[in-house]
Amino acid sequence: MSILTRPMPLVLYDGECGFCSASMRRWMISGKGRLEFAAVQSGAGADYGFPANHPMGALHLIEKNGRVRRGAEAVFRMMMLCDSFPGSVASRMYEKMTLFRIISEWGYRRVAERRSSLSKLSCRLAD
Repeated sequence: MSILTRPMPLVLYDGECGFCSASMRRWMISGKGRLEFAAVQSGAGADYGFPANHPMGALHLIEKNGRVRRGAEAVFRMMMLCDSFPGSVASRMYEKMTLFRIISEWGYRRVAERRSSLSKLSCRLAD
């Protein structure tokens, strides 16, 4: 796969996951046009090796230079690019502190494993 550049970073998420979609709607507002958001099912990630019919297993961020980040790293970087101070701090800690990186990815996996339940909860909270 060749590295493709982009006009702005792209966040790929599972559009069939209610928790994922609700979370991304919040960040679309917070991001104020700094990032592009697309469900993987849209085919927007196909040029980067993410076909629409294949589950990704984690949120992915494709940077303008074509670099791909996934999981907790992608979340923290997305938050930083959305000009979130906590996201900026977490992104820097992720880059520099091995223990923080390990714990963050562990936590991300725990949330990802429970996203079906979290989808139901977020729907109830929205009502």
